[in-house]
Formats: sequence, C-alpha cells, structure tokens
Amino acid sequence: MSIEDNRLTALRLIEGLSKGFIDAALVTEDVSWWVPGRGIINKTDFGKIAKTVNGQFKSRVVMTIHGSTAEGDRVAIEAEAYGELKNGRIYSNTYHFLFLFRDGRIFQAKEYNDSKHAADVFGGGEF
Repeated sequence: MSIEDNRLTALRLIEGLSKGFIDAALVTEDVSWWVPGRGIINKTDFGKIAKTVNGQFKSRVVMTIHGSTAEGDRVAIEAEAYGELKNGRIYSNTYHFLFLFRDGRIFQAKEYNDSKHAADVFGGGEF
C-alpha cells in the first residue's frame, strides 16, 4: 500500500468511528488503541466503547478533519468532534490521532484529546 492509501484508510476509519463502529477491513486482528486515562484497549473493547459513547448522542457525531500528515507507515490526523448528547450536553473536543500501519492495515492507534472535557461531558464514569 502507498502512503496515500494509508492516509485514506485512516480517514475512512475516523468516518466509521463517528458512526460508532470500527471497519474490520481497515485494521489488523491484533489492533490496539491507546486513549488518555484508559491506556491500551483491544479492538473488541474499543468497539464496545465507541458504540456505547455514540449511543449517547442525539444524532451522529460530526468529525471535522483539520489536517493529515502521512509518512512511511504512519498517519497523523488532526480533527474536531462535535455533537449534542441526549441529555442536552454538548461534546466539542479536539483530537490528534496517530495510526501505525502493517501490511496496509492499522495495527496501532493513539488518540490524544481533552480527556477532562470528555469526563465532564460524559460524567467521568465508565461507558
């Protein structure tokens, strides 16, 4: 896969996450996800969290991509998420994602965001 293919794959993954799912075709079976305050999460648990979190919104979370950089087997994406929760709270967070690729699929992801804002909006409890 080319560097541009990797970039497009990462962008497709972000699009799927905004809908509450991980497209299994884009990631390896052993993919892991690092999230502030939670540490390393496996694919199954991350998928459950994404689905639960997205279920708290009135409608789909809007992910706005502000930029992406790709080099070798690494893709970085700057993005912003916005959505209104069913309880009326507003979620507006900024993100920096780092995706690492193996054989054209994502095998490791790191997500940097304002974890305090996320805890404040979602109540700080487990999802």
